[in-house]
Amino acid sequence: MLTWIDYHTQYLNSGRIDAELCGFDANMNLEIYLARTLHQGYYVPGFALNGVGYFVSREWELFPDRNFQVLVEAEYIEFDSCSELANGIVVDDLVAESEQIKIGSFEIDGVRYCGLVDGQYSVCIINFFGILSMKQVPEFEVFVRR
Repeated sequence: MLTWIDYHTQYLNSGRIDAELCGFDANMNLEIYLARTLHQGYYVPGFALNGVGYFVSREWELFPDRNFQVLVEAEYIEFDSCSELANGIVVDDLVAESEQIKIGSFEIDGVRYCGLVDGQYSVCIINFFGILSMKQVPEFEVFVRR
C-alpha cells in the first residue's frame, strides 16, 4: 500500500523531503511532485508545482487544485515503459479494480510531468497548466514497483 499525505498540512509542516518527484525543472530549479486529489468521489493523479496541483478527471476535464496529496515513503518505485501498463501503480488501491486509475508520465519541453492513464484509449493525459497534453502508447511511461 502506498502512503499519501496532504501536501500543505502534513508534508510542508513536517520538514520531510521524501515526497516522490515526477520531474525537476533545472532551468527554474523547481521540484515537480507526483500528486493526487479527490475529485467527484475518486482520486486522480497529476503533478504539483509551487503549491498547486494540476489534474485531469476521468472525463478529461482539466482542473487545478490546492488541496492535494503527495506520495511519500515510495521505495522501489520508478517509471517504466508503457509495456508495463498491467503492472502500473494505481492512484487508489482501495477501489475496485475496474475503477482503478494508473499513473502515467512523459516529458514536455524536456521536463517530466505526471497525469492520468486512460486505459480505454491507451493514452496518458496531463494537465499542462490548463492545456490538455496527451501521448499514446508507447510514447509514455507508467509508475511501477521494483
